[in-house]
Amino acid sequence: MQGILGRQGGDDEGARANLPRLLIFLGGVAIAIAVLIWRLADVQLVHGATYETLADQNQLRTIPLAAPRGLMYDRRGVIIASNRPSFVVQVVPLQVDDPSAEIDELAKILHVPPQSLWKRLLRYNGVTYPTFDALAGVVPLGPITIAGDLSPATVARFSERADRLPGMAVELVPVRYYPFRTVGSHIIGYVGRITQEEYESRKHLGYGNNDTIGKEGLEFTYDSAMRGQNGGRQIKVNSAGAAVATLGETEAVPGNSLDLTIDWRLQRAAEAAMDRQIRVIKERIGHRIAGAAIVEDVHTGAILALVSQPNVNPNDFALPISEARYDAYLNDPLKPLFTRAIAGKYPTGSTFKMITSSAALASGLLNATSTRYCPGYFDIGVVFNDDARGGHGTLNVTQAISRSCDVFFFRVGFELGITRLDRYAAAYGIGVPTGIDLPGETSGTLPTPEWKKRVYDDQWYAGDTVNMAIGQGYVEVSPIQLLRVVTAVANGGTLMRPYLLADVRDSHGNIGMRTEPFSEGRVPVPEEDLQLVREGMLGAIESPYGTAYNVLIPHFHYAGKTGTVENVPTPDNPGGRNHAWFVCFAPYKDPQIAVVVFMEKSGGFGAVNAAPVAHDIVESYFHLGNEGPNGNGIHD
Repeated sequence: MQGILGRQGGDDEGARANLPRLLIFLGGVAIAIAVLIWRLADVQLVHGATYETLADQNQLRTIPLAAPRGLMYDRRGVIIASNRPSFVVQVVPLQVDDPSAEIDELAKILHVPPQSLWKRLLRYNGVTYPTFDALAGVVPLGPITIAGDLSPATVARFSERADRLPGMAVELVPVRYYPFRTVGSHIIGYVGRITQEEYESRKHLGYGNNDTIGKEGLEFTYDSAMRGQNGGRQIKVNSAGAAVATLGETEAVPGNSLDLTIDWRLQRAAEAAMDRQIRVIKERIGHRIAGAAIVEDVHTGAILALVSQPNVNPNDFALPISEARYDAYLNDPLKPLFTRAIAGKYPTGSTFKMITSSAALASGLLNATSTRYCPGYFDIGVVFNDDARGGHGTLNVTQAISRSCDVFFFRVGFELGITRLDRYAAAYGIGVPTGIDLPGETSGTLPTPEWKKRVYDDQWYAGDTVNMAIGQGYVEVSPIQLLRVVTAVANGGTLMRPYLLADVRDSHGNIGMRTEPFSEGRVPVPEEDLQLVREGMLGAIESPYGTAYNVLIPHFHYAGKTGTVENVPTPDNPGGRNHAWFVCFAPYKDPQIAVVVFMEKSGGFGAVNAAPVAHDIVESYFHLGNEGPNGNGIHD
């Protein structure tokens, strides 16, 4: 009994010892329950609306809807870039159930191999994805266009089988359209799908990874103005990410439109003149050549026409361009994707004599009565020959320009020296971009002794100066740079910045931006000296001894300068065929326009290969009778 009572007393003592632990445990449970109740109350009563919104956002997705790009108009209101409706097949990867089966089904509808659809689908934003799952993980909502320009019959076939193609839909979307096809393609440019690299650099500006953007030309330069604001279709997805409902759409806002300085009638005339001359040259040398022509308002710098051939058809890029078509552009030896009017750089040939004569007159080396004798060669230890056998005799500066006497300018360049020649060339803008509102402009090359040492690790020789004085050797310009030179000669010495955009208008017609003519300064050549240069250029066309007498227009006075660039044989020009230049301004007494024409590796004189194009452009601009070039030119 005592043992039993002893054990009972021991149990009571153990229970009393465990009581504090039990109370602590129960207190902890009570606190946890209180915290849980407080948290539930906070979530549901205090922040309930906030968390409900976040939950909804986790279930909502927005599929972007492309905004129509703004239009482009010429100076008279002709639409040269617009949009057209096109039925396309778009894929939203998140909504696709069975990619392989659906691609096979779509291929039957479109009558194309499934492999071609897979190739288009997995190549997105410049990135090739190895599998559909990899693509869907990056761009779950797309939409990815994998077929375009569907016929009504194809749309009907798709509609009949749409229930077998979840995640795929036929949509009517705006597609960029260029009604004049290749005409002016290097002005307008083209559009394409944004690449991943472009997206990463522009997403802070509001660009999406499914946007269509300007890739070249004015489409590139003014992309931000024309792109508009995308709309969107909002969908709701379940926990597995599958779409369960469409909640609504936000309409896209069209982009702004551009009014250009281009005169489309003149643009087409310039393209036609270039086409004709290229055919003439092809008949003589057996193959096509490339060329460029530009027309500018000499008082404002407004570009009225800009030709760079061969052209491309920008419509090829509006929907994803086919691999075969793109390869054809890339592999064409004449490089149609290259805008040689602004990006090509070439020696100037004798057109540089405008600069050499300006330098000699302005520096006091020559005046109106100064003469130099041409025996047909110039000897400084190395002999430089003239085209005229026996020489031109004694000439003043206007006669030397008209006849393009090399020996006259060899001698004058030698007397000037490279320092003065470089200074005046720089004053005319040689060696720096013009600032035209197109991408890819070259700065050309203004050679100096320091430049030659840096590039060739060689000293400058007197022969280099003599060569440069007639536009041979190291000096290089683009057609747009040479146009700036002749514009300055024509307008009295003002360097105008060339431009293509007149103004930007919104969809209501309100002008948001306007381009004002901009002068970049004046060349340091007195007006009376420029007048002598202009007289020499007039004689080039109107004197029977002038190098461009073949493009004389009866009863109409305009002034010009020929140029021929001698080339050495190269792998892409094994015959060393010449480049041909011609520049002019018109009319002579009250200049309105300046023109430059360049014919690449055309194998003839500037008077023969380039001047006829300028002749036709001048006749078209001033609505003159079509007399046509009246001969083959004398030389140069």
